[in-house]
Amino acid sequence: MTRHEILSKIKQAEADAQASIEQAQQERDKRIADATAEATNIVRNAEAEAQEYYEKRLADAEKSVQSKKQAIVDEGIKKVNAMKSSASSKVDAAVEHLLKEFMGLLHA
Repeated sequence: MTRHEILSKIKQAEADAQASIEQAQQERDKRIADATAEATNIVRNAEAEAQEYYEKRLADAEKSVQSKKQAIVDEGIKKVNAMKSSASSKVDAAVEHLLKEFMGLLHA
């Protein structure tokens, strides 16, 4: 082998090594980009799931509050109606009592 052939083979080996390095760097960059895109998708999906969970829990809490509020209002209405009924039944007795008192004062 001549000196020129040896130098040519060395240059070829260096070129091959450089091409391998560049290919490895390109592959590394592609894998990093793919991993970054996948991580972004995972985060996006997790955020969407978290938002969906939040909205569901909020809706459930609002339903619960509304149900409890309605129960309290219904109970209040029942009590008010019971008081009205009780008061109405006592009005006649109160009027009669007042008339007796008044009549008693007139005759005294």
